[in-house]
Amino acid sequence: MRLLARPLPSKTSVRGLFPGLRRVIVALGAVMAAVLAPNAQVGAEDLPAYDPRIQTALTLLDASLATNQLRGVLASNQVDIRFQPMPPGVYARYSVARHVIEIDDRWIDSDDITLAAVISHEATHAQDAVSGFLSSGGSSACIDSEVRAFRTSALFWIGQYGSTGKLNALSELDRQLNSIADRQLRDPQGLEALVRQTYSQQCNH
Repeated sequence: MRLLARPLPSKTSVRGLFPGLRRVIVALGAVMAAVLAPNAQVGAEDLPAYDPRIQTALTLLDASLATNQLRGVLASNQVDIRFQPMPPGVYARYSVARHVIEIDDRWIDSDDITLAAVISHEATHAQDAVSGFLSSGGSSACIDSEVRAFRTSALFWIGQYGSTGKLNALSELDRQLNSIADRQLRDPQGLEALVRQTYSQQCNH
């Protein structure tokens, strides 16, 4: 998860988004090398012991129609969520092999809604992995999962803040989430096309 240099203007055309929003899309995507790892189901048990901040974020996801199915996926597949230092330029990722969502610990002080939006993106990849969708669909499934993940986080964000987005978006991450949600509202087909173009090369590896 990399940061955009500056917030996206709300009236920018899809063509004008490519230098900036593409970097946002790459930033907010999971590390797809992990997504293509083998999928191993585990038994349905209680969720791992989460950080209290993560628990609060999951409660927010439970209350959203766009994301209320995700906790069940995390629970039945024992997907852990943790803060930890990440490599330079990577701020969140999902590992299929280890069943864990990792968030860079620099985001530990982000507000609960922002954390929930990040988790919703990565948890969508987890959902696609444990269902077998990713392992059976090749590069096409990889790209489809990115489209779903961006759409899910955008719909959650819109549900929290409406069409205006987060008004006091002080962090670059919040401004990026505002930009993605705005594009989902105004031009969802354009956002999908941009995600597909951005991830076409990465998902073919």
